[in-house]
This record gives sequence, C-alpha cells and structure tokens, in this order.
Amino acid sequence: MRQPIPSILLTSFLMTALPVLAGEPGNLPVSMQLTRIAADKWRADYKFAEPVTSLEFEKVGDFRATAWQPLTAGVRLQEAEQTERYLSDKPITEFSVQVSAYNKFLPKHYAPNNRFSDGGAALYMGFFDGAVYQAGQGSKSRDMTLTVSYSGRAGETVIPTPSYADPQKSLQSYAYFGPQKPLSVGVAKLIMDPATPAWIAEVLLATTSKASTYFADTYQRPLQRELILMVAVVEFESSGFSMKGGATNGQITYRLSGNGLLKDSPKARDMVKRVVTHEMAHIWQNNVSRGGIGESAPWIHEGGAEAMAMDALQNTALWTAENVNAYQTAAIARCDKVRDQPAAYDYFYACGLENFMQLKLASPVIWRGLMAETEKTGQTYSEAMVDSVSQRLRR
Repeated sequence: MRQPIPSILLTSFLMTALPVLAGEPGNLPVSMQLTRIAADKWRADYKFAEPVTSLEFEKVGDFRATAWQPLTAGVRLQEAEQTERYLSDKPITEFSVQVSAYNKFLPKHYAPNNRFSDGGAALYMGFFDGAVYQAGQGSKSRDMTLTVSYSGRAGETVIPTPSYADPQKSLQSYAYFGPQKPLSVGVAKLIMDPATPAWIAEVLLATTSKASTYFADTYQRPLQRELILMVAVVEFESSGFSMKGGATNGQITYRLSGNGLLKDSPKARDMVKRVVTHEMAHIWQNNVSRGGIGESAPWIHEGGAEAMAMDALQNTALWTAENVNAYQTAAIARCDKVRDQPAAYDYFYACGLENFMQLKLASPVIWRGLMAETEKTGQTYSEAMVDSVSQRLRR
C-alpha cells in the first residue's frame, strides 16, 4: 500500500507520477463460453476485449499440462515453477482450449473435476481465471475480468456457479453438467451421486440439516445465498475410506472414495459428521455481505472451522462431549509436531484449532464478533482482527 506523501513533495509527485499512473490499464474484460462436447471433454472459448499475446495462470499440479489441449494455432504452453503461460506467436483476440476430464486429487487445491457415476461432472471454474499479457503495452500483465456462459449436451442439466457482484467470486465455485435435477434439502439444493451408499446419504443429510439450523440460529444470520451441495463417488476399488470436502462460495462439494464406503460403522459416521459440519462452518464464515475469507492466515479459516464444528457437534448431540475432548486432545498432539512449521498443511487445522481454544472464548462469541467486524470494515479475516476482536470481547 502506498504511504502518505509529505506535502512538500506533492507538487513534484503530481508532475512526475500521475501521468504514468493515469496510463496504467485496468483489468481486461474477457468472455468465455464453456461447452461440454463429450462425456469427458469440454471446450473453452475465450474472447478478449483487446489483443493479447499470452495468458497466465497459477500452476495447479499437472492439470493443464495433461488435461488442456490448445486448439488455437500458434499457441504453446510454457511452464514455470508456480505459473503457466499460453504464448501466442502473434496478438490474438480469441483463444480456444479443449479440457479433458482430470481425476487426480491435488493437495492444497480444489479438485479440477468432480465426476459422478451417472455421467455428471462438476468443473472448478477458478482454474479458468488468470491474467493476460500484451506485447508492447508495458511489462505488466493485466488480470482478467472473466464472465462465463455455459452449454451442456442435449437434455443435460447445467448449474452455473453462484452469481456475485464481483465476477471473480462467482468463479470460485463449481459448474455442474449432468442428468440430475437438484433436489431441495432444507436450506440447500442437492446433487448426489446415485452410487452413494445409503448410510452415508442418511448421515450427510441429517448432519447438514442439524448443522445448518444450529449455525443459522447461533450466529444469528440466515444464509444470504442459496447453498448447493454436490456429492460425488470417485471409486470403490482402493482400500480404506476417504471423504474430502471443499466449501466454495455458495457450495459444498464432497468426494468419496475407497471400499470402506460400503461398511457402516460408528467411527465412519462420526467422521462424516465432522467433515460435513466443518465445511458448513466455512459457509457461515463467508456468509457476510463483505470481507470474509481471504488469502492470508489460513489457520484462521481452517482452525476456526474446526472450532465452530466442535461447538456445533456437541451442542446438536451429533457428537458426545467425550468425542469432542478426544478430538481436541489429538489436535494438540498433531500441532506439537508442526508448531514451528506455520506453512504446514496440518498446522492450519490442528494448530489453528488450538489457537482458538487458547482464546478462552466460546466459538459463537468470537465468530459472531469476527463476522460483524469483517462486514463493518470490509477487510478479510486476519491475525490482527482475531487479536483485536478477542481483546475487546474479553473486556
């Protein structure tokens, strides 16, 4: 952020810096049509408001290198450690790419595809957003302001991402293509893989109902946006039981895998309850008119969701107090192993939960305060906000 300029230098600053600033371009308007062209293929057609010579994206494992095939002549992929660029031999106003189904799970990233046993599929749209570069227009890239339209195959249901005033927020979710019509389940609309075992469907739906009711009453704010739930079964072949959840803007997606899905047990039911309640907590963290979840201090989001989930699980009798205490004790032990590694994945969850426990404030108290503060200031949640709000609440 630019620091205040002493008044004695203001005249010189205006004479030298303002002409440069006035000439800096803003975001480039870009439209894209995403069309499902086959069971496992989509075509993305970009159109740029001005000619560009490259597109730049944050690298997501080998997703684009293996699943994206440029269709525009003269465009090639250039990979770096953290970014990927599609370079053109000459300025272009359109770019097309074929996107194939990609089933790998990439740690610390949303799954690019969630596929359903009935042929449905959901694509994470944030991976289509990026920046552009224009040769001869200076050395800086320009972020896209990307708007997307969607088209499925004949007779197919298409559910676009939730609509927000900020187009970038709209893209931080999944678009669904498939045969199912969404079902109304309490506060949410549901797309559930028909291969989902009956016991998981029962626990997931009951927990969603109880947790959403508890969060709405306890945090004194009904959902501002319709919630879409998507449950996909990846496979039954591997050993064990994996349930991965991801909360995006206005959505929760679940990926189920492993032969353990077929066996109902109290331990498995408790795991499903925790995952569902944790992801629902993220929805309420972001159930604000402005501010909310940001890029920094992920321990606040993940550890906060763990704390909110423990409170909800106990107060809805989904878990016993003994279950909650045992989970918290295990989290502290996990945190001890990564306490000096704040970038470690487990730090966000285990140490984040311990951090909130050490505030000595009930989860609803601190999170009602944080939600009010982020709406008041428009700032995202941060360590400084947690410190200031918790100190004020303890007075």
